[in-house]
Amino acid sequence: MNIEQIDDSRVLITLCDEDMKSYSVSFDTMSLSDEHTKKVLKQLMYYASDKTGISFEKKHILIEALKYEHGCILLFTVSEKSKRKIYKIKYYNDSYIFTFENAEALLSCIQALYFMNDFRFASSVYLRKKRYYLVINSPAALKPKYICTISEFCSHQFRGRIHTAVLREHAKLISEKNAIEIIGSALNHGGQ
Repeated sequence: MNIEQIDDSRVLITLCDEDMKSYSVSFDTMSLSDEHTKKVLKQLMYYASDKTGISFEKKHILIEALKYEHGCILLFTVSEKSKRKIYKIKYYNDSYIFTFENAEALLSCIQALYFMNDFRFASSVYLRKKRYYLVINSPAALKPKYICTISEFCSHQFRGRIHTAVLREHAKLISEKNAIEIIGSALNHGGQ
């Protein structure tokens, strides 16, 4: 076991595999809801306090654990504050990218989504290297019913902003922002 003081409020404890065995803990089962783990962590804080002089008593402590090849690294951070800050993600945006081998498959997919009536996500269509791409920007994960419908027609699916950025830079834009609504409406009126 190695105990190292990083600064006035942080202590780093490195446990090797032998240390983990002697304390009867493993990284996978280590949890603050487990009484044995709590006892081990209290004992480690006692040793760290004795060696570094940092007091852990009646203070808020953040414990971070990192597994490495031959054991576990624990970072203890002492905080004087009684309330911790909580940050909320106000807007999460992710892109789903679906690849279609031909225009017929893409148009069939768009028509199916258009007729679902509750599909309200921003969407774009691109053409690159004789393949069509449908990009759907979603503030949350797409519902399985949408994924299943699209999967009937598409050949591949990707996810992420990087793939979207590559398409925007290297592909030809066919329809932007509300592609499903615009193309679906045109298909619906064209068939009447």
